[in-house]
Amino acid sequence: MKTTQPDKPETPLDEAFISAVKDRKFANFFYDTFLNTVIYMPVRKEGHEQALGVELDLQDKFFPYFLNLENERAVPVFDSLERLESWGEGQKLDYLKIKAHLLLKILDSTMSIFLNGGTPFEYVLKSEIIELLRKSMRPINPT
Repeated sequence: MKTTQPDKPETPLDEAFISAVKDRKFANFFYDTFLNTVIYMPVRKEGHEQALGVELDLQDKFFPYFLNLENERAVPVFDSLERLESWGEGQKLDYLKIKAHLLLKILDSTMSIFLNGGTPFEYVLKSEIIELLRKSMRPINPT
C-alpha cells in the first residue's frame, strides 16, 4: 500500500484504500471491496480508428489499453466513469463496465492493474496479487 496519506475519499473503494494505508490489517477489506466494485476500463473497439466514448460489453471485440508500469504491462481501470474521463484528459474513450472480480477471470495472468491513475488513490495491483485474488475467489452457493 502507498505510504502517503490520500485526500478525502470519494468512493467506497477510496475508503477501503485509506483504511488499508492506515493499517495493513485492513488490506483484505480493500481487496474485497475492489473485487466487488464496478470498474471502468478504457478499451478500443476493434475496427474503429476513433473512440466514441461509449460503453462496450464482453460480446464486443475490443482491445484494452496497456501501460508499462514497473516492468510489467498493466491495464488502467477506474471505479467511476468521471475518473476514467478525467484520466482521458478530454478524449472520448470507449470503455468496458464490469465487476472487478469478472475482469480478473478474463485478464491475462501476466497483467497488472493500474487502479484509479491520476487520483490520490492510485494503486498498482501486480500480477502476483491478482493471481492470489483469483485463487481466493470462490462461488457462494445459497443454502
